[in-house]
Amino acid sequence: MTNGTSTTPTSAISTALEPTGHPHPLLTDTEAREHTAHTESPLTPEQATLVLDDGLGAWVTEPTETELRDLDSDPDPDLAANVPWLAARVILNDYRPQAYGRQTKVWLDYGTTTAELLPAQAREALEAMRAFLPRLEAVVELAEQTAAGDFEGDPEIARLDREAEKRRIRAIDDARLKAILEGLQ
Repeated sequence: MTNGTSTTPTSAISTALEPTGHPHPLLTDTEAREHTAHTESPLTPEQATLVLDDGLGAWVTEPTETELRDLDSDPDPDLAANVPWLAARVILNDYRPQAYGRQTKVWLDYGTTTAELLPAQAREALEAMRAFLPRLEAVVELAEQTAAGDFEGDPEIARLDREAEKRRIRAIDDARLKAILEGLQ
């Protein structure tokens, strides 16, 4: 019994055969290749293959991106159309590894912001996202229920309100200016 669930021989075998991207320690190389060959990855070959980026001086994969574009509340329309809401890629920096070592990181993009994470940190981010999803769904459901009462305002009333606000601000400014001028006399 682990975390309130029981492990059966069937579930243990099923878990052991889930794709990890690494050969399974109990399978021969040929068996591991055959198992992997029948497993579809959510990544395209370009997203799963490191290629040298001369400008960056590191090995990178193509990013995997959400179809949804950037959700910035004040977006540059041209930028927002070209920037994914979320994206992730692997970066391998092995420039002169004997001197500087080798580092593998995950670049996790949120719009135009990038988090440079070690694999363990990326795993933590993934688990945090999974834990957050039920709460996000609850917030969305509450917003949908609340939105049932939404309505458009009256443009004429809005125009009159803006004009009244301008007159109020002008009256305050005029009163301040008058007080300053009277203080100078």
